[in-house]
This record gives sequence, C-alpha cells and structure tokens, in this order.
Amino acid sequence: MQLFYDPDIRPGIFELREAEARHVTQVLRKRVGDELTLVDGKGSWFRAVISDLGKRRCVLEVEPAFDYAPRASHRLSLYVAPTKNIDRFEWMLEKATEIGVDEIFPIISDHSERSRLRPDRLERVLESAMKQSLRAWLPVLHPAGKFAEVMPELPAETAGFFAYLGDREVPLLRDTCPTGQDVRVFIGPEGGFSPSEAELAKSRGYAWVSLGPNRLRTETAAITAVLTVEQKNW
Repeated sequence: MQLFYDPDIRPGIFELREAEARHVTQVLRKRVGDELTLVDGKGSWFRAVISDLGKRRCVLEVEPAFDYAPRASHRLSLYVAPTKNIDRFEWMLEKATEIGVDEIFPIISDHSERSRLRPDRLERVLESAMKQSLRAWLPVLHPAGKFAEVMPELPAETAGFFAYLGDREVPLLRDTCPTGQDVRVFIGPEGGFSPSEAELAKSRGYAWVSLGPNRLRTETAAITAVLTVEQKNW
C-alpha cells in the first residue's frame, strides 16, 4: 500500500499540500481517476480519487474517514540527546516512529556534542517513517531544549526512567517498565549524563535504569528503550 499524509485532510474537494502533490505527480506519475489512501497523523484514514492534476498540485475528492486507529493504552515520551552525526539521530527517529513513539524531546545536556537541529528536516523523517510503517499517528517533535528546562516533575500515574549507571548497579528497564501506563525515558549523549543531571532526575521522580550489559551508542540506546517499552505493551 502507498500511503500519503496531510495533516489538514478532510472529506470533499481537497488540494494536497505541495510536497505530497509533487510526489504524486512527478515521482509516482499518478493520473486523474487514480485512488489514494491518506492519513492525517491523528489516527484517521481516508480514501480519495484524484480529480485534477498539475505539475505541483493534486486535487482530490476525499471520502469520509473509513477507519480510525485509537491510541494505545499508554503514551511513550522519548527524551534524547541529538548525536554529533545527524544521520544517526535521523535513523533513530525513523526507527522509533516505526516501532511506536508518541513524543520526542531533543535535549541538550552537559556532555552533548550537538545543539543545533533542523526541525523541518526531522519532521520529514518522521512523516516518511509513519507512512512507510503504515501508521496513522505522527509523533510530536518538540523543540530542542536544555536538560534542566526540559525535564519536568514526573506527573502522577506516569513512569519515568533515566538511563544511567553511575557508580552503582541499577535495575534493567525491561524489569521495571509497567504496562498500560504512560512512560517517559531519558537517553543521554555519547558521553552519558553527568552526575548532577542524574541527581536532578532522581529528585524529580525518575528512576535510574540500565538497558543491558553493553555500552550502547545514543541511537542504539534510544531504540532499545523504545522497543523495550513497546514490547511490554504489545
């Protein structure tokens, strides 16, 4: 199935945003009368028929939503330090979207090697991964922020985990992660979180956890955490 995305899609006559229209007309060479399947990134699925085409425009006759993908019983929020190599960070965003993440907060911590991001480019990565994996929900990408400002107090009924070893043994995420409950997970940069950051996390209600016996790259740790949480809820 070829899936298309427009956050403003609605029943009736509707013109696709330019990025998707170009893909329909110039890449896929669709024609008037061809059928498309679309999602709005908010859970709804639509069918549409192309009624008019131009070089950069695609007009559709959109049917009422034929399906709705309800949210899971939990929300997974991933707080993660951007990697120095942006390709690794984009790969992580892609895979996390495919597995199932709801929110992504890029964090700038004491040992971060990258502080600047291109949100427009990262949004395109998320959109592409959502469509490729045939999902109807687009993860929310929040602006990058400094660690102390981004880390909130842990709300009631939310489980919070902080990937940090420090100088002591800590439990595995897989052994402590609950099911059917909102989860927040913090993943640090290549140099790890600083002791002061770890203490701040603990003071705000986050439990220190390990992701396994091996030292992992940031992007690997993030994917391991997402997969661990989602497997507990599948």
